[in-house]
Amino acid sequence: MPLNSDARAKFNETAAIKFFLEMEGLPYGYHNFLFGWMDTSKDNLPPLLPPNLLPIVLSLYEDLDPASIDILFGQALNKRLGTKGLNLK
Repeated sequence: MPLNSDARAKFNETAAIKFFLEMEGLPYGYHNFLFGWMDTSKDNLPPLLPPNLLPIVLSLYEDLDPASIDILFGQALNKRLGTKGLNLK
């Protein structure tokens, strides 16, 4: 859909292309999807699941398939913490 005249006047195509080129290739999908779901310290899981269940399950699963957990959570946590290569434990 086209921008309205006010938004079109404010839009900087050169800056938008520059931003895209800087961000292109960075991981986005799982990282933002999962952390958007876990946005508070409480009330993230369905009411029947205890809040401490997710870290325990992820830790156990990390022992079985560390690469998958790294893709789903490890990379995003390391990005937010400013670290590299740390696992959940």
